[in-house]
Amino acid sequence: MKTDRLKIINGDMMKYIAVIPMAIGHFVSYMQTAGVITDMRWWMNVLSYGALFAPVVFFFFITEGFKYTRSRKKYALRLLIFAVITQIPYCLAVNGTLLTIEFFLNLNVIFTLFFGLVTLMAWESGWKLPVRIIAVIFIDVLTCVLGCEWMIFGVLIILGLHIFRDNSKIRFIWFFVCVFCLNLLLNGLFLSMTFWVGLLVQLFAYFMMTICYNGKKGKHPKVAKWFFYIFYPMHFVIIYIAQMIFA
Repeated sequence: MKTDRLKIINGDMMKYIAVIPMAIGHFVSYMQTAGVITDMRWWMNVLSYGALFAPVVFFFFITEGFKYTRSRKKYALRLLIFAVITQIPYCLAVNGTLLTIEFFLNLNVIFTLFFGLVTLMAWESGWKLPVRIIAVIFIDVLTCVLGCEWMIFGVLIILGLHIFRDNSKIRFIWFFVCVFCLNLLLNGLFLSMTFWVGLLVQLFAYFMMTICYNGKKGKHPKVAKWFFYIFYPMHFVIIYIAQMIFA
C-alpha cells in the first residue's frame, strides 16, 4: 500500500520526537502559571498546546506495551512507581509547593497511563462482560476523582485504541469523539483558537502514530524507555528551577 511508504518512524524515534513539543509546551505553560510570563502571545499559546502531542503518542505505546510486554504486572508497577516519583516535581512546577491538596488531587499523566494499562488488564481478564464494564467505569471515575490529566478521556482513548486496533475507522471515530469532548470541556466554545489548536495537535499525533509509526521498537528500545521515565520528571525539575530563578 502507498501508506506503507510513510511508515518510517520506529518506537525509539517516536518517543524522542514526542518529548520535544511536550517539554517546550510545559515550559511555556508553567512559566506562565508561575507569573514569569505575563503576556502570552498567540505563538506562545500554540507552543504550550504542543504538550498535547506526547500523551497521544504514549497512549498508543501503552496498548503496544500491553500486547507485547512479558509481564503486565511489572509494567504496571513500573508506571505506578514513576508516576509517584514524578508527582513531586510536577506538583512543584504546577503549584509552586508540595503543601497543597493538589498534590493528591491533580495527578500527572503517568498516572493516566497507569490507569489506562490497568483498564486494559481488567478488560482482557476472564471476568464476565458486565463485571469488566463495571471495572472500566470504576477506574475511569477514579481517574476523574483524582484529577488525572485527560480526565476520563485518557483511559477511554487507551481502551478504544486497544479494542479497535484492527478497525481503523472505528478507532479514529472513537479517538476523535474523545478528544473533541475533552477540548470542549477544557476550552468551552469550540469557536476559540485554543480549542482548535489543541484538537489539531492531538489529531496530528494520532496520524503520526497510525501513518508514520512502523511498529518496530528501534535499535535501543530499553534506552528510549528509560530515557522517557527519567526525562519526564526531570523536565519538571528544570521548569521549577527556572521558575525560582526568574520569578
